[in-house]
Amino acid sequence: MAADPQSNPKDSMDRIAKLTLTLSGFMLFLLILIPFTIDSNTSSYIAPYLIYSLFLTSVGIIIGISLTWLNDPRRVEFQEKKSKRKPSTKILLSEDEKVVSELLLSNSGEMWQSELVRKSGFTDSKASRLLSRMENQGLISRIRDGMGKRVILKKEITE
Repeated sequence: MAADPQSNPKDSMDRIAKLTLTLSGFMLFLLILIPFTIDSNTSSYIAPYLIYSLFLTSVGIIIGISLTWLNDPRRVEFQEKKSKRKPSTKILLSEDEKVVSELLLSNSGEMWQSELVRKSGFTDSKASRLLSRMENQGLISRIRDGMGKRVILKKEITE
């Protein structure tokens, strides 16, 4: 069995505790059924009940240890911290946004808006709406410079 490089020792302990708890519950179920199978008319009935009580006590201890491990508040805090990590997000772009990002990447991440409109083939209104949407998403910024605007790529965009 190969070790998973991303597996956590606490995760494996959780699995062991849950498996132990399950097996202990099954043993407890079987041990509850044992007294019904023992004939109580025999004279040596103390020994089986003594063994039965020892098994029942050990199963109770195992269940207690498993439940203590699974209900440990430090383990819950660790899992909450682990789940709060930000997953790597991939930016999904529409076809038009891809055209704009490719044009910006080919021009060192910056170009005039009028040049971008001319090279992309979009109408002025479509380009303006598209660039506004991309600016709201934080992908680009537009800086007014005299009579025109410079469009600057803010994030590294990967398809």
